[in-house]
Amino acid sequence: MCLCQSYGMTLLDSSSSASVATDGHVEARFGNRAPRLHPQWLREQSTEPGQIEATNRQRLFTPLDVDPGLVAVDAELHGDALTVAFSDGHRCRLSVAALMQRLGWVADPEAPPAPIAWEPGAAPFPTVFWPAIAGELDEPGVAEATVDFLGDFARHGFVIIRDTPTTEGTVAEVANHIGYIAGNNFGWVFDVRNKPKPTDLAYTAIELKPHTDQPYRKVQPGLQLLHCLANESDGGDSVLVDGLAATEAMCREQPDLLEALTTIEVDFRYDMGTDVAIDRRPVVQLDSAGRFRQLRFNTKLDFPVPADGADLDAWYA
Repeated sequence: MCLCQSYGMTLLDSSSSASVATDGHVEARFGNRAPRLHPQWLREQSTEPGQIEATNRQRLFTPLDVDPGLVAVDAELHGDALTVAFSDGHRCRLSVAALMQRLGWVADPEAPPAPIAWEPGAAPFPTVFWPAIAGELDEPGVAEATVDFLGDFARHGFVIIRDTPTTEGTVAEVANHIGYIAGNNFGWVFDVRNKPKPTDLAYTAIELKPHTDQPYRKVQPGLQLLHCLANESDGGDSVLVDGLAATEAMCREQPDLLEALTTIEVDFRYDMGTDVAIDRRPVVQLDSAGRFRQLRFNTKLDFPVPADGADLDAWYA
């Protein structure tokens, strides 16, 4: 089982070529890679006039508009572009770099930075100062500081924001500066206070061990902001745990236990009687290539499903 994988850049060289196979597929060689490209897949990559909307770059045709018997009739590689002619008369020039991104060989420059597992003795906590990102994006330095802040979040999974005002509503102001707040049954802003009849354990003084919030939602919160305005209790230190590092450690040291966490489905359930939210997923989710994708970990809300063949001994170990 592989949890992380990097793609190396494959550069074109003198051996690079392209030709059409007898079945109408394009057989290409990009450096040391030799993909066999489906004609309809290539047709969908076209950005020629009339194929995409110029402003939003969305396709103007659907698969139903393309002949199901479409084949490539000619293919040539010139410099950094692959030119393909099709049986429907269309001809397009495709960037080899863009094709490599579509094939997953190189990172998309528009994608967020890849997550980095924490290591003992790693660099200090990523930090940003609120005044540096609080202005309009066209103000000097604000856009750069915001991009750096979001990049650190994508790499490390958290960022500490300093010098924020200790007034109610500040967390919403910060959140609205970088995106849109997603509301739920707790409201738009989750005000955590000790309450006599709590609708969540967060509304109590009970110590909460490391967990991921709201695993019972179909879409878990992506970016959460926590802002402590006042703490009149003893203790209250925050603990951060890297789920990616923990999962990679399990892969190395106890792969059989990790197998249980990636294959046994779990009912995550929030049930107040009036408000109910349920989702069924494994604790650790991997993508189709076996790379770490997501962690749902909350020992107050998880109920493993004892399906046939489920190794609950490993799950509870």
